Amino acid sequence: MDCQATGNPKTGEASARCGVMVGHDQANARAGVFAMTPGTGGPVTKGVYGAVNANGHGLSVQHGHIEGIGSTTTATAQANLLHTQKNTTLNATGYHSHSRTHDQFGAGLNMQTSAGHSAALGVNRVPQFDVTTMQATGRANLYTSPSGNLNLNATGNAVRHMSGPLRGKSDIGGGLNLRYDF
Repeated sequence: MDCQATGNPKTGEASARCGVMVGHDQANARAGVFAMTPGTGGPVTKGVYGAVNANGHGLSVQHGHIEGIGSTTTATAQANLLHTQKNTTLNATGYHSHSRTHDQFGAGLNMQTSAGHSAALGVNRVPQFDVTTMQATGRANLYTSPSGNLNLNATGNAVRHMSGPLRGKSDIGGGLNLRYDF
């Protein structure tokens, strides 16, 4: 049995998850329960989850309920398309989420390298609101100290609204992240 709990006393954000896993790192099945809140006085989401994974491929389902608001069920899938000896990975993902008011689904590709670089490209669709967005993100490791304690990364992201009320609009951002682990 594996149980975890996290919390932030400043914001009131908290989560707890408890479940069981059968199998090993290369092939396993998991199931359990969870509860989380986004902050002090915020609604509590309670639910159940289940997942199966084998050799970098996986399927999962999660059902969460917020009292007085409703429930959401989400199914996700991941396929590992590439895994090199140097730990570079390329994954394809997809999901479908259903709530009382709308459905949402999407798919994407993501890549990570052992040098600390990553990139992702995805598309999301909410048919009831005729909203489709495409997004791309990236991170480049510019410097890592020999001890590994100091890291400097450059990040970038872009979102393009393909349909819906913001059709034709783009959101673009970027930044530098300096981190030192004591």
